[in-house]
Amino acid sequence: MRPIPIWLSVVVLGVCQGSGAQESAGTAKGAPAAKKAAARATVAAPLTTQSNDAKAIAALVASFTKAFNAGDAAAAAAATYAEDALVVDEEGERTEGRAAVRDRLAASFDDSPGSTIAIKVDNLRFLGPDTALEEGRTTITPAGAGGVPEVSRFTVVYVKHDGRWLQSAVRDEVTRELSTHDRLKELEWLVGEWINESQDAVVNTTCKWADNGNFLIREFTMKTHGQPVMSGTQRIGWDPVRGQFKTWIFDTEGGFGEGYFSRKGDGWVVKAEGVRQDGKHASVTNILKRLGKDRASWQSVDRTLGGVAMPGIDEFTLVRKPPEAGK
Repeated sequence: MRPIPIWLSVVVLGVCQGSGAQESAGTAKGAPAAKKAAARATVAAPLTTQSNDAKAIAALVASFTKAFNAGDAAAAAAATYAEDALVVDEEGERTEGRAAVRDRLAASFDDSPGSTIAIKVDNLRFLGPDTALEEGRTTITPAGAGGVPEVSRFTVVYVKHDGRWLQSAVRDEVTRELSTHDRLKELEWLVGEWINESQDAVVNTTCKWADNGNFLIREFTMKTHGQPVMSGTQRIGWDPVRGQFKTWIFDTEGGFGEGYFSRKGDGWVVKAEGVRQDGKHASVTNILKRLGKDRASWQSVDRTLGGVAMPGIDEFTLVRKPPEAGK
């Protein structure tokens, strides 16, 4: 059976397994069905609650954005800030209390009427049932042609009062423009040789910097029963428009795809789409976590091929290949 395109299963670390390999790996390390069901039942309620809280916070961000862009300081403050909220701007100036925040927003709207805000959330973590920490970037664009957008980073602490999430503490920081190479250093730990072995396949991956340092380039080869069956190339760069890492993937069978990285806690979620050599559309969500200097975990979910759902690949560990003796 022809394997699904290499990029469908290996957007990040070069691990490709067909359905047979997946079943073998799952059987070897998986718990009995009853045990898995019990585990799912144990975590279902907390995960559902957290998902609902994340949606509530996203709705709060949307409400603030709408009120800001309408120049409505009262709605922006009353709908999203706690009564005792604290805001610290890029200059270190403190604004304390919802009323003071409202007045400051009103003054900024008077000074720069028609300005609009765009909020990009990079990370949201729940520190407890009633506390969450969010990090991201804001872009405020003045009205009229020629206005120069002002970009800053922010950190927000949310608290839950009477079932309602509100901004309790906000801190803004000036964004230092980083070069593409500097941004990619966050993924520099991928550089080197990696290997994954299963009963049906062995995948070797080599990652290195491009000559100009503005891309990471990965070369990968998959072997089954000792024979190479597919190889390919992946390039990882920075998309300044979306503010995300982007990947392009090409395999030797003629398949190709592209995707974007999103930070989630200590790991990355990579959503990718592409086309197989026979014209079938494919999509996948890969989850990557760094477990240490030489180890990482990887999982593939939400896989489709030609509009048909494909089985996911359970989480497993990849290891960095040790250098050869004498090198």
